[in-house]
Amino acid sequence: MKLKELRLKNFRSYTKETAIEISDLNVIIGRNDVGKSSILEALDIFFNSKPDKNDLSIINDNSQIEITCIFSELPERLILDDSVETSLNEEFLLNKNGNLEIKKMFPVSRTGSVSEKSVLVCEYPENPDLGDLLSKKLSTLRLQFAELHLDTEGYDMRRSKDVRSAIRNHYYPDQDFHTVEKEIQIEGRLDNEDNRKKIWSGLKKYLPLFSLFFVDKTLSDQDSNIQDPMKEIVKEVLKKDSITPLLEKLKEEVQIASTEMADKTIEKLNELDSKLAETLRSNFPKEPSWITLFKLSLEDDRGVPLNKRGSGMRRLVLLSFFRAQVENRRTTNAPNIIYALEEPETSQHPDFQLMIVNALKELSETSSAQVLFTTHNSNLAKEIPKHSLKYVFADSGNVKVENGTNSDGSDNEDIIDRIIETLGALPDPKNKVKVLVFVEGENDVNGLINYSKILHGDDNTVINLENNEAVTFIPTGGSQLKYYIEKKYLDGLTQSQVHIYDSDKPEYVSLVASLNSEGNHRKMGYTTIKSEMENYLHHEAICDCYASLGITLSISSVSDNDDIPLIVAKAVHETSNGDWDNINPDPIKNNKKQKSKISRAKTNLNGIAVERMTVSRLRQRNGYNEIRGWLEKIRELSEI
Repeated sequence: MKLKELRLKNFRSYTKETAIEISDLNVIIGRNDVGKSSILEALDIFFNSKPDKNDLSIINDNSQIEITCIFSELPERLILDDSVETSLNEEFLLNKNGNLEIKKMFPVSRTGSVSEKSVLVCEYPENPDLGDLLSKKLSTLRLQFAELHLDTEGYDMRRSKDVRSAIRNHYYPDQDFHTVEKEIQIEGRLDNEDNRKKIWSGLKKYLPLFSLFFVDKTLSDQDSNIQDPMKEIVKEVLKKDSITPLLEKLKEEVQIASTEMADKTIEKLNELDSKLAETLRSNFPKEPSWITLFKLSLEDDRGVPLNKRGSGMRRLVLLSFFRAQVENRRTTNAPNIIYALEEPETSQHPDFQLMIVNALKELSETSSAQVLFTTHNSNLAKEIPKHSLKYVFADSGNVKVENGTNSDGSDNEDIIDRIIETLGALPDPKNKVKVLVFVEGENDVNGLINYSKILHGDDNTVINLENNEAVTFIPTGGSQLKYYIEKKYLDGLTQSQVHIYDSDKPEYVSLVASLNSEGNHRKMGYTTIKSEMENYLHHEAICDCYASLGITLSISSVSDNDDIPLIVAKAVHETSNGDWDNINPDPIKNNKKQKSKISRAKTNLNGIAVERMTVSRLRQRNGYNEIRGWLEKIRELSEI
């Protein structure tokens, strides 16, 4: 289950309802105090906590905060109030777009107290006789079933979902359900006998986990930067498929034994006061909180916890946590989780800033994680594809959030220009950087660095780009290339420029030709002779790469124009007997899954596979002279 959209109303500066599209990677940019952090904190309230009276917008229409989350990629089958599977569609719990929409409302009284009410916004049968169907427990459903004189054939009367289905089919025998948009309350002042509480309890188990990290928050023993990742580790483990059944079994055994003892107590009370006894019953009003039972911490060999150590050490642990999560989520069936960070670059060395952003990007590319973070750092923002950028700005007394791309995938040029103006798009001209190397994306950065290490190891006159202070990379996201070439954003700087782009897109070839036609010896553009950077790989390096990941591939050759990431992603998927064209029955979801697997393949190919390349393998692929030529031009310009 993935978060698709967040809506805020009457929450701090978000007075009017504001819709915020959420993708796998979301980088939130805007001026100070405009409402960036409010997005992260609203999500934390939705998943984990409750607002206070000061979160209510000063200008509001009904003294009520509203936070709505809309989810897509929903489980096809799930368990709600029965021990058997049903579906959200079968129970009419989806909105008009087929998504799960949960609205949490927090009325604020005149005295400042905050209450809570949650509803599902869904397309529900309009027949009034079905209006309270979900609120009825099995015994009450059976009574309604009997009153309607329905036939039990084909229905299991031990299952609430079957009895509900029978009652619905009675009113709509031809299955032509007439639905209207309805808000079904699931939380807030519901009677303990109301079945909607049980449905909500079951539904919550499928929602993503949400983890919010404030890198520079004040530290204490119980609430700290280092405590947070350790707590999230426990929370995630408790939600694993292998652990959940054990906890459910333990809960069941404890509840059975406790109920038996409570019932015996009532029996004895009956002997003393029968009227009082018949008003009592045993009940567990809340689900057990397993997270409070397991405390995980890190401490050194002297027993000193890390939250008592320096901030640098704590931030290194946080960085390591995210890097570990990248590896974990590549190899395990991990629960869905949303990571949110406020300004991860705060007080960190530039190398660590880049490492944590790269880790977050890689996390977002896994199938079970989404990432949101705010930043004021232009160098970090340049590492992010434009479709992941969210720009927050004030507009006529309200706050709006717009994406770096339009709904059709084209550049939102006005927003891109605003981001550039807000952050300052350029690196500091006073630093040690002599050459700006422009490539399409982070995978090309990794590939080029790794090739430079291989060639440098064979001939130390070739420049090594790893940790080279004279060279910095600017991933343009492909289509951003025209901004740097046509608008000449960097021409006022002293740094030289080398642009290296794949030749698979004609517009890149044209733009590079335009750049070279300027005749500026400090600016040089290249397009690859082969289709893409991945086409320089040797097939043996690709096979060695995936062998190190425990996957055996049978790729016997690589040609100059093959779509290597697609070929590899398809081959990896099919090693588990999967059908590449039918990963998901929904064509849109199938396409999205394929893109995610291709993206993961590009990361592995430009990282692990390039590391398995040798000069000999590169010569066999006829790529040695070309790549060496790029590196020699970079070295030449770095020495000017």
